[in-house]
Amino acid sequence: MLLEVKNLVAGYGDRSVINDVTFSLDAGQILAFVGHNGAGKSTTLKTILGLLPAREGEIWLAGERIDQRSVGDRLARGLRLLPEGRGIFPDLSVENNLDVVASRNCGPGASVSVDDVYAMLPVLTERRKLVAGYLSGGQQQMLALGIALLGSPRCILLEEPSVGLQPDLVEHLFGQIARLCRQVGVAAILIEHKIASAMKIADRVLIINSGAVVFNGLPDDARKSSFWQYF
Repeated sequence: MLLEVKNLVAGYGDRSVINDVTFSLDAGQILAFVGHNGAGKSTTLKTILGLLPAREGEIWLAGERIDQRSVGDRLARGLRLLPEGRGIFPDLSVENNLDVVASRNCGPGASVSVDDVYAMLPVLTERRKLVAGYLSGGQQQMLALGIALLGSPRCILLEEPSVGLQPDLVEHLFGQIARLCRQVGVAAILIEHKIASAMKIADRVLIINSGAVVFNGLPDDARKSSFWQYF
């Protein structure tokens, strides 16, 4: 088991937003994380990454408990975030974006180098000298994905990666995400409002409602769930 989240409780101030959230994920698997706005999806990702402290519960990554570790330690151990709105340096070239992050993430023994990213995402090779802010929305998301993969990633947290993209670009991006997860053996948690597209690449589905997990299982079973009618 690559990622295990056990009985997680977290929130803001005196208010708990998520309660007793439990799930697990194997290497190479993609989890579609589904729920209405305010259900607790983003809070869960922030807690896994360490941006928000866990009040109760445990988080394990590759057999190591990490819920008491800093954000930096969790990143060093292979957690990555592709945030909503893209995580790139818009004033730098594609090449410089990758080199800056590689200088921090790609130490000895790194599993994904800059050359690997170019090989996996050829569109970046063609545009490596261009300023990132001038790329199309889809190309910027590809760059953000490449940045997230640099080093030795184990689990990528993807928050609304399709925002601002045309439907054909969404399908292409999701296809690339699925291919890269399988190719590199990286797990992914995908929060996405385009649920139909997310379901095409998901191995598992987690539905959260009012901070509690109400479904955890296979995509076909999720579609038969009584909660699916609300999406």
